[in-house]
Amino acid sequence: MLNRDARSALAGTFLTFALFLGCSSSPPPPVATAQTGFEEGRQLYQKKKWDKARLVFESVVFNHPGSSLVDSAQFLLAMCQYELDEPIIAASEFQRVRTQYPTSPLVDEADLMRCRCLLVAAPGNPGLDQEQTKTAVDELLQFKDNHPISGFIPAADSLLAVAYGRLSMKDYRTGVLYYKMSRYHASRVYLQDMIDRFPKSPLVPDALFYMAEGQRESDSLKSAVELYEKLIYLYPDYSRTAKARKRVAKIARDQAQTPQ
Repeated sequence: MLNRDARSALAGTFLTFALFLGCSSSPPPPVATAQTGFEEGRQLYQKKKWDKARLVFESVVFNHPGSSLVDSAQFLLAMCQYELDEPIIAASEFQRVRTQYPTSPLVDEADLMRCRCLLVAAPGNPGLDQEQTKTAVDELLQFKDNHPISGFIPAADSLLAVAYGRLSMKDYRTGVLYYKMSRYHASRVYLQDMIDRFPKSPLVPDALFYMAEGQRESDSLKSAVELYEKLIYLYPDYSRTAKARKRVAKIARDQAQTPQ
């Protein structure tokens, strides 16, 4: 049998424990409406609290599938994964915008972001396996077919340039290396192969210039002029186009001064 003091002490202990439980942290209650949850997630996203925002958007998508905001919540959920540097997971979440909400006005942007995620996930080193980059190229081309009047077409073209540049870099570097070793024929083979396989690569004008320089160095002047003129015609704003014009002019002067 406990005495009065012991009973008082025990009651105080229980009271303290009960107060502790009442004040301890607990998971927030589910959002009452999709609007409430979406606004909460959006504010967290704007504050760059992407991990917390992701959980809120997941709750909106799961608990309010019929809401008019659910496609936006799914899109921002994918954006959270992208910002959290999880491109493969983000790509999957962007894909759900298309598959689950095909009439959403966010589909084209989600498709573009999926392509961006695939490109981000691919190795940046052109010497490593680039299957992921090739997949990104295929999906970017499909994006342009599916959304021919989308406002995101310029962004898709920019991503394609990055992808083609990465895919063509290995042959380009080999071609330039052979040029620097004065092995001009081997250099031209690699650079021409690069141009044939990746005609939209941003490295094409550089490849043309090195090919022309190699032909000039090996005294194949007619071929050099043809390559310089091709460069001048196709890429008038290229940084080395002015030098190409000077090369053509000098070759013409030298040939005019050479006795026939």
